[in-house]
Amino acid sequence: MEKLKYGTGVVFRKEPAGGILFNIDTGSLQVTEGVAFGICDMIDNGAGREEILLKLKELYPDENTLEQDLDAFIRELKEKGALA
Repeated sequence: MEKLKYGTGVVFRKEPAGGILFNIDTGSLQVTEGVAFGICDMIDNGAGREEILLKLKELYPDENTLEQDLDAFIRELKEKGALA
C-alpha cells in the first residue's frame, strides 16, 4: 500500500480547532477541520489512501460517496502542492 506524504516544505500542525497545512516555500496556508483534519492527521502519521478509506468507512458506514470524496480531496491537495 502506497503511503501518502506531504510535499517538500509542507508542514501539518494540529491546532485546538483543527489543523493547518502550511507550505513554507510558497507561504500558502490551508485550515483543515472535521473529516479533512482527520485525513490530514492520518497522512501525517504515514497512512496511505486505502488505510484512510477503511477508517472513513468504519466511521461513516452510511455514506456512499466516501471513496469519491477522498479521491477528490487527495487530488485537491496534490493540485495545491500539499501532497507529493
